[in-house]
Amino acid sequence: MISLKNYSNISDVNKKFLLKKYSNIVDNNENHYINKIQINENLNINKTIIYISRHDGTIANFKTIGELLNFNVSVLTPTYEFEEGPPCFREDKCKTFVKNICSSYDYVVISDVIPDSYPFLINDCNTKIILEITNRFDLFVPDDNKVDYYKNFGAAIINNKNITVVENNPYEVFFACQQGIFIPNYYLIRPAGFAPYLTLLQKNYEAKHEHIAIIARTDQDIGVTSKQLKFLKIKYRIFNKNYGGPLVLANYKALLILPYEVSIMKMMENFRYGVVMLIPTERLFRELSSDNSYEFKEKNLKNVTDGLVRYTEWYNTEFRDLFVYFDHWEELPDILNRTDFSSYRKKEMDYIKKYEQKAFDLWAQVLDLKPSVDMIRRDRPNCDNDLFFNYEL
Repeated sequence: MISLKNYSNISDVNKKFLLKKYSNIVDNNENHYINKIQINENLNINKTIIYISRHDGTIANFKTIGELLNFNVSVLTPTYEFEEGPPCFREDKCKTFVKNICSSYDYVVISDVIPDSYPFLINDCNTKIILEITNRFDLFVPDDNKVDYYKNFGAAIINNKNITVVENNPYEVFFACQQGIFIPNYYLIRPAGFAPYLTLLQKNYEAKHEHIAIIARTDQDIGVTSKQLKFLKIKYRIFNKNYGGPLVLANYKALLILPYEVSIMKMMENFRYGVVMLIPTERLFRELSSDNSYEFKEKNLKNVTDGLVRYTEWYNTEFRDLFVYFDHWEELPDILNRTDFSSYRKKEMDYIKKYEQKAFDLWAQVLDLKPSVDMIRRDRPNCDNDLFFNYEL
């Protein structure tokens, strides 16, 4: 038996049930669709994956992709505090836990809080380990432990041939480089926009609104956005973090976002369900984020050459035609009046339909179903740094 103490086990979703239910939701609304994957029902790969994550969005996205690729995906969510290691780490550095996991599954995928992978990096594991980096790779590691973490993480990346790195946005490998970690080989696989299914299955969304939606995640959402919209007499509605998902937002004219992260899972979810997003231009973003109260963790990117374009999704050229940008608050009323929001919805949904195929193809390479032809390979770091833990200058 595998000891799963301090982990919560999320029960598996039957693939046929998922396909049927998920397709029904989408097919019942012409504005929401999923590009169905052709699956050979006679093909039984009979491979197992354990997916370790604390984030509902990463779980929904990967579990959908994994099961549509005919893998048996189980999910483990650590229940110990972010800053703590698992209890087994204090006893035997989790050797027994890692041995049991690695002998029971064909693939171990760790996502969201990458330090949750640490026991697998310092103990023997003969199965393939995939680090899906969707946030900073050292998130929640205490400062006192960072040097030890960096040394072991960096050594594992270079020396452990069973480890494959996937970043879900272009910033993560660059950030690791800035901290002195060289990641020579990796995949860039953005989310395919599959939202947590239970949210979609349990609610009914019918009402249409002309309001602008705001999600109150940061101080600027209330302190800046709502005040500006109120002053401009623009109708808006503020949602809390438990707003119900992209099907709720899709019933509003647009969602106004002041970027607070380089990338968010919900951006691709919004594309899938036709949620038009209003975004400040790079010029306005630089102006707004110069205020110390503005929440954006990676403000240093403003000082990197083309940093916002290369490493944030909001200004990445791949998505430039999918957002509605505004350069001054005062121009918003005119933008709202003259913009054909239905055309943006169509562009978003056409984009995600196409990208979905690419994401499945890339994951098929990571999971050894296809030859690895799209892995990014580097012979030197992609940043300037005076100190590396796993690379000699």
